[in-house]
Amino acid sequence: MSDVENDRKKRKKKGTWDLTNMRKAVEKVINNEMSARQTADPYQVPRTTLNDRISAIKRGKEMSTEPLLGRFHNTFSLEHEKILVEHIKDLANRLMPLNRKEFLYFVFQLAEKLKLPHQFNKEKKSAGKNFYYSFYKKVKRHSDLSLRTPESTSLMRAVGFNRPEVARFYECLETLIQRFNFTAYKIWNCDEIGVSIVQKHAKVLATKNQRQVGKLTSAERGKNVTVLFAMSAGGQFVPPFFVFPRSR
Repeated sequence: MSDVENDRKKRKKKGTWDLTNMRKAVEKVINNEMSARQTADPYQVPRTTLNDRISAIKRGKEMSTEPLLGRFHNTFSLEHEKILVEHIKDLANRLMPLNRKEFLYFVFQLAEKLKLPHQFNKEKKSAGKNFYYSFYKKVKRHSDLSLRTPESTSLMRAVGFNRPEVARFYECLETLIQRFNFTAYKIWNCDEIGVSIVQKHAKVLATKNQRQVGKLTSAERGKNVTVLFAMSAGGQFVPPFFVFPRSR
């Protein structure tokens, strides 16, 4: 096999040509010193790639001479990705994290707002799942974002537990301590939790064609017993005590 054929095979691999040779070849063609066909082999650059660069320059478009792997390019720059990450964190701190569908819709709106060239679905007005997975893998290496399962938080708790309300609580606490001289052993906190008295069953052996399989238990679903825990600021605590449902 000749050296020319070996060079052509090497150039078939995307991004294997030399950046300096590409710039020199483009200059030769732009200055009308050589044609693209004559320049490709001596400078060992792909002829189609060279023609793409020259056509873009003639149209007045800024074209990078660096090798680009694949047909798809990044829609957002590194600065835009950082802004997007900070916005995601801010929404999560406000108890409004984005799921995948909301994230892809937001990405499309951001690209449209910034007037960035993209290949997102304009009919669905949403980015694709490939963008979601590639963005997550890229961001995971450079930030503390991760996929999490959210916990349901009521609106009243979100409204009541925030920085102004917590500051107001401690201001009232400080006023009461100064007025009545409470010690740490006289300040108690109590919390409760519901414990189900209906145990969960493991899988059992039963007839295959039977529509429903039952097993005896102490009660039906929805039976809970309240357990209270109390502890003082000084470290004292009382044993947990149960509050059973009242019978009328």
